[in-house]
Parts: sequence; C-alpha cells; structure tokens
Amino acid sequence: MSTLPLEGIRILDLSMWWSGPLCTSYLGAQGAEVIKVESIQAPDGFRYTATLPGENWWEFGAQFNSANMNKIGITLNLADPKGKSLFKELVEKSDVVIENFTAGVMENFGLDYETLREINPKIIMLSMPAYGKTGPFGKQPGFAYTFEILSGIAQVNGYEGGNPSIISGVGDVISGSHTAFALLSALEYRERTGKGQEIEVAQVEACANLVGQAIVDVSMNNNNWGRLGNRQPGLAPHGIYRCKGEDSWVAIAVTNETEWKNLCKALGEPNWSKEERFQTMESRCQNEDELDSLIETWTTRFGHYEAANLLQAVGVGAGPVLEVDEIEDDRFLEGMFQEMTRELVGTHKYPAWPIKFSGERIMQKTVAPMLGEHNGYVFSKILGLSDEEIQRLEQDDIIGTVPIGARGTVETASK
Repeated sequence: MSTLPLEGIRILDLSMWWSGPLCTSYLGAQGAEVIKVESIQAPDGFRYTATLPGENWWEFGAQFNSANMNKIGITLNLADPKGKSLFKELVEKSDVVIENFTAGVMENFGLDYETLREINPKIIMLSMPAYGKTGPFGKQPGFAYTFEILSGIAQVNGYEGGNPSIISGVGDVISGSHTAFALLSALEYRERTGKGQEIEVAQVEACANLVGQAIVDVSMNNNNWGRLGNRQPGLAPHGIYRCKGEDSWVAIAVTNETEWKNLCKALGEPNWSKEERFQTMESRCQNEDELDSLIETWTTRFGHYEAANLLQAVGVGAGPVLEVDEIEDDRFLEGMFQEMTRELVGTHKYPAWPIKFSGERIMQKTVAPMLGEHNGYVFSKILGLSDEEIQRLEQDDIIGTVPIGARGTVETASK
C-alpha cells in the first residue's frame, strides 16, 4: 500500500498493558506516527508478563512485543516538572493523546484535557477509564478480568450449570477495538470541522456493548441466559463436537432449514434425522442433548479437519477447533502471520491485522520499541534538544533506557 490513511498523524500513547496499546498499534499500522511514552520509574507492566528476572528481562514480554508494534518508544518522567514541560511540547506538535490510567491520574499530573487544549486547540484526547470518570467506581482501577465480570460477559460464558468464566483478557481487545473506532471518528470530525475533542471510553461499557442481546432479554422478558456452553439460544445444532483422536473437536453451527438438510446429507441421512422431533429449529432446540449425541456418532469417525471439510463442502458452517501450534499453518489464516525480528528476542511469527484495503492486508510495519529506544530521535529531531540537554535528562532520571527498579539487581546489556 503506497499511501496509508493515517500518514501525517502523530499520536502520543501513554496507554499500557493491552487495551490502549492494541488500539494504537492498529493505528500505527495504518500510517500514524505513534510515540509510546513510558518512564524508567514505571515502565509498561506488560513488559514483565510471563518473564523471569534476568538480563534485560523487561524486553522479553511476549504480549508486550505483540501489542506494541508500529510505534517508536520514549521514556519521560511526567512527575518531574521538566518531564511534564517536554510532554507539553510534544502535545503542541501532536494530533492525539491517549491514556488508560485510573481516572484522576492525568489531572494529578496537571495534564487534563483543558490544559492540553490550551496548548493545542485541535488536540484529541482519549481516556480509557475502567468504569468511567464519574459514578461509584469512577476512581477505581480495573483490568480486563474485572471488565468481563462486571459487564456480564462472564455471566453468559461457561458450561451449563457451571460457574461464570472469563476469557483471559478479551475485555482489553473489546475496549481497544471500540477505542480505535472512536479515535478514527474524532479524526474524521476534526478534518471536517477543525475541532479537537475529549473522548471517554469506559472499558466496562465497551464490554457490555457486546452482550446487549442478553441484557435486553433479561430487562424486557426477565429471561436470564445464564451459561450455555457452546450453544446459542434459538439455534440447533450449535456446538463443539468430539472427533477422532485425542482432544480433537469440530465446531458446527446450523442457522436455517437449508443448512439442516445439507447437514443431514453429509451425515448420510440417518433414520434419526427424519424423526419428527428434529424437523424444525424449535423442536431441535427442545431435544438438543439427544441431537448433539447423535451428531457426535458421526463426527467421531473423522479428524477435526476432515469433518470440517466434509461439512463445508455441502454448505454447513463448520471449522476445526485448533490447538495453538496448528494456527500458523491453518489454510483459513493463510497470510495472517508475518515473521518479524526484534533485538534480543529474535525472529518470530506475529499476527498481522484481519483487515484488507483493496485486497491488500494491513501488515505490521515495525517491531515493538525497546525501552527508551527512540529518545534520541524524539528529543533531538522533534523537540530540537542538544546532545548535552539530552544527557542531562538522562542524568536526572527524566529519561533513560533501564528501569530504575532494575538497577543493581541484574546485569544489563548496557554494562
């Protein structure tokens, strides 16, 4: 793609962990210059996920490295007056500021929207508080797991008769996707009107947006969905079915009578498929336990790919349930993964973006930045600081490349 849609847009990214960084990584892939702002006093906590203390261990967080592609990275202590002053200079030269701190943190820094708007009237500031900036939980911190629980997602996820289940961080992905849409809308509005604005994306509300049907059903009809495993209200068959081999499964979803007839053909039109109790969607839902057991007598004869291929060939929605080590070679995900090489961690395959413009997939542009990797570029080229001024910032711990908490505890490559 010769010209990317967000070329010329500069984003100051204060967000951490997954929700905000996912959003800005996507916008960076579309051409925006994203400056990830951390500090050596408190680097992004995602850097340390699934790592062990050791040499440069803050650079080995696999989730951090995946969530922060397409960015340049700096460190800047916003609690220091000089660091705050430099951030304001960057705001003057930027289009967007995004943060997902607990509500009140930016105000405590003296960097609320009203302050930033005085510096740059066209600035777009997006905040991602856990539960909104006001209300009983306005000042409370939150993570994806709490968003899933309080939004209702966990309530409808899990096996029938079992406990509510979280989906291991999906709340971050949901809120990050909503945030990307909000920022793109604000940029389009600014292009038409010349006006910036303040945006608030309450992450738990973004998650609640995805269970609207269940919320409306309980509020209007007092019908609490509860947990249904892999079933879907009003559809049958709909679920995961055991296949030949150890822990091998195929997903099947039938949404209308044509697909049901095609499924019966694929199964060889067994006698049970002609029984009255299976002739309508309603009656199939009423006899779902028996129906699932009968279908599984067929699926257990095949491997998960073989069963899926047979069903897809006759127009039935089906797919193999994949192990993680099967995903990269799956034909349905062909072209989705790209090899990227990052210093210290080596070459690995990372997922690209599931979006194509004119048939061309949005790919990752650059690997995640090392801590403070682009301090020199940002402070000299963008802000015009001299080498001596940058050196003083390092001496005063306003910027740096090694977390303060790691000094004297582990060896670093810089020694």
